Amino acid sequence: MKYTGGDIKRLGESIVKNNGYVSDDDLDLLQEYRKSYTEPLSLTFNTLVQIKNNVGRDGIIAFRLKRIRTIINKVLRNPKMQLNRMGDIAGVRLILKNDDQILKALKLIESEFEISGNIRDYLKEPKKIGYRGLHVYIKDPKHGKRIEVQLRTREDHNWSTLVEITDLLYSTRLKELGYNNNPELGEFHSLISSKEELTEKQANHLYNVLKKYNFIDKLSRTFRRNNAEVKKQWHAVGARSKYFLIESSTEDVPKLMGFDNYDKAEEAYFNSYKKDSEALIVLTAIQKPSFEQISVAYANYILSYHTFIKDIEPIIKTLALEALEQGKIRRFKNIFETYEELEANSIVHIFTGKADLYVSRKKNRLILSSSEKISTRKQKLIRTEINQELRTRIESNRVFMLEIADLTSGISPKKILCRSFLKKNSKRIKKRLKDLEVEFNVKASSKLK
Repeated sequence: MKYTGGDIKRLGESIVKNNGYVSDDDLDLLQEYRKSYTEPLSLTFNTLVQIKNNVGRDGIIAFRLKRIRTIINKVLRNPKMQLNRMGDIAGVRLILKNDDQILKALKLIESEFEISGNIRDYLKEPKKIGYRGLHVYIKDPKHGKRIEVQLRTREDHNWSTLVEITDLLYSTRLKELGYNNNPELGEFHSLISSKEELTEKQANHLYNVLKKYNFIDKLSRTFRRNNAEVKKQWHAVGARSKYFLIESSTEDVPKLMGFDNYDKAEEAYFNSYKKDSEALIVLTAIQKPSFEQISVAYANYILSYHTFIKDIEPIIKTLALEALEQGKIRRFKNIFETYEELEANSIVHIFTGKADLYVSRKKNRLILSSSEKISTRKQKLIRTEINQELRTRIESNRVFMLEIADLTSGISPKKILCRSFLKKNSKRIKKRLKDLEVEFNVKASSKLK
């Protein structure tokens, strides 16, 4: 299909005029325009892979073409913007270790590519909602197409995917519309991203949002539902594929498909979009993909784990200790029960977090299973890793309980009541573990007993 820049400009105007409605012919044109970025994106990606390897070989790099629904929404939000001038139809994301690596990568990008427009530095000036990163727009040397390159630390990327997970689970639009879409959740995410020590008021806001939205339980249940099934899908397609189509949902397990041909992958994406234009589908490529990499890069689509559950724990511990120091026993008990919820989920993740393992339970025994045969040596290594992680969690809990014990010693009625509550800690943890339903019923070819 031949078209001009004027055709694409008029397409954007039509989308605005018709409030997002796109005819079949215009949809085909929009898809062709997206696909015109395929070769420039691929060539740019190859050069950026080398830059990433020079900066940090353990970084993650992925590319994607902007989703059709996202393009339409962006045109509607910016009706004066010409569609043929949209700068992020094609995008590459580099996830690196720290800000120093980001700045080093930026210098290499500036030396290899023509920079188009201003660099958006959200490291120096994060967005109000807390987003941090660098966005640089480059022109590919062969075609002159404008491509967006996003550079983030893994920590900042984890925060960003949590925002998108929140949008999915609570039907918000924080990513698209920002802080003011939901100021309560906007402030929650802003505080999570903060590099400064939180005030008591700020920490309390985090806790209150966790409770009001049942945040930890909702995330955890979603992750547990998806963990084993997504891993099975990965083992079916991951090792043989270059491109991945991921469809996410709050109701169903994410669908993961793999392709070795980009045109076929793009055709599958377009067909999926035509069946359901509101479906959350992304087509991506990752250098040397692994389940761990795709889970980090697209945590908001894979929905099987997020570091937030671990990262929020120190704040919850601090709030619990402060409540004790202030003699607010009822508040302490409520906060401590949130800690127990985190503790139970952390224990389960020690087992479910292994990329090549599934977890099932027979009576009171956890069974770790794999889709492929695991050597005796690897079984021993996995058991050692799990035991070490369990010991680390036990020690962390022991230290926390000692801090609590110091604050609850004495004969006052409040402290006696508090100690009575704490005596049932282990029983409550066991009950939570039982309620977690870690029985995935996975058929496997080998088991760790």
